[in-house]
Amino acid sequence: MAAFVQDNWRLSSSAGYFNINYGVRMSYWSFNKEFLVSPRVNVGFIPDRNTNWAFRFASGMYYQSPFYKEFRMPVDDGSGNRVIELNKDIKSQRSVHFVLGSDYTFRAFNRPFKLSGEVYYKALGDLIPYEIDNLKIVYTGRNESSGFATGVDLKLFGQFVPGSDSWLSFSLMKTQETLNGVKVPRPNDRRYSMALFFTDYFPKFPKLKFSLRGIFSDGLPATAPRSTRDQGFFRTPAYKRLDVGLMYGLLTPLKEGESRSGFLRHFKSIWLGVDVFNLFDISNVSSYYWVTDVNDIQYAVPNYLTRRQFNVRLTIDF
Repeated sequence: MAAFVQDNWRLSSSAGYFNINYGVRMSYWSFNKEFLVSPRVNVGFIPDRNTNWAFRFASGMYYQSPFYKEFRMPVDDGSGNRVIELNKDIKSQRSVHFVLGSDYTFRAFNRPFKLSGEVYYKALGDLIPYEIDNLKIVYTGRNESSGFATGVDLKLFGQFVPGSDSWLSFSLMKTQETLNGVKVPRPNDRRYSMALFFTDYFPKFPKLKFSLRGIFSDGLPATAPRSTRDQGFFRTPAYKRLDVGLMYGLLTPLKEGESRSGFLRHFKSIWLGVDVFNLFDISNVSSYYWVTDVNDIQYAVPNYLTRRQFNVRLTIDF
């Protein structure tokens, strides 16, 4: 059972324009008889009507109720056997958010652009630790960890060419938890990430469009089977990928004052495209398959993601 109550205020003064949205979410979970109250607030601020800047702040308390796999708790039955029990004392994982962001809109090359940035900190409590075994996620079934996530996100968005959106982003993040008294990175700790999406038209061929997508990001923590990060971990190699694509407009969007007749009037645009995914055929590691020899020494054998692929697509907008 859940309920959400909210309100919104708009204020104007000589200092600028404010938009305040606040609310409270309440829920009850009969499985563990847990009653949750989640207050949250969002504040938007524009210093002046004619300015290109906009600022925002958000804070709140959020809960994530565990799903079935998270409250399955392995226990020993006293005879050396491990059995699974449902932990009826499980609690929802808690996160207190603080997010400060800003947008700056401007024009360059006589085209619109927007630069956005956010800084955030999230205090995490009642965490249910988990480890990744190959492609399987193994939970402890108990609230026995706490930690935090903090970082900064930057994104430049705009039209480097008219009518075609492109963006460039850069992120830094650190997420950490205390596991069995040891401070370790969380399994999703990706310390840096850079991404690019760029589109352009060929000169003198406005129906032919080129796209470029790229990403470069840090690897994730990995552990051996039946081990936890407080006992030791390493990171997978950095993820690297570049995709290119060509699209030809079989039917391009209408310009102002134009119209179509007949059957084609039902379509806004039709594009035929060809893509090359993972252009440089990079072998990115997804997980590890562990092999143990007769001396009980373990070896991590990498499992790789899909390498270079070719794709043909047809995009129809109605």
